[in-house]
Amino acid sequence: MSIEVETLMVMVDFTIDEADVPRFLALMADRRRIRIRDGAGQWTLLRDMENPDIWTESYHVPTWVEYIRHHERRTEEDIENFKQLRALHRGPEPIRVHRMIERHSLAELRTTPGRRRDTGRP
Repeated sequence: MSIEVETLMVMVDFTIDEADVPRFLALMADRRRIRIRDGAGQWTLLRDMENPDIWTESYHVPTWVEYIRHHERRTEEDIENFKQLRALHRGPEPIRVHRMIERHSLAELRTTPGRRRDTGRP
C-alpha cells in the first residue's frame, strides 16, 4: 500500500460479557487517553444495539505514517492496558481491527487501492 494523505479510520471490535463491562469501561477510559496522547482524533466507544456484547473502539489517525508511529510509541503501561482488554474479550475470534482509508468524495475506481482500472470489457 502506498502512503496516502487520506485520514485512516481504525475500528477495534471487542466481545465483552455484561459482568465485565464496568472493568472494560475503566480500561477504555485509559485507552482513550493513550490514543489521544499518541495523536488520534475523534475517539469514540460504540456498543452494538443488536448484540450488546459487541463494543467497537473507533478513532482517526491523520496518515498511515502516524498510525505506524502510534504503535512505536507504546509504553509498558500501554501494553499492560491492551493485555487486560484482551483478557476481557470473549469472542470466538481474536479482537478484530479494521483499518479504513477515509474518502471524502466518490472517485473513479482506479483511485481505490486494490481495484483494477475499468478496461471497458464485459
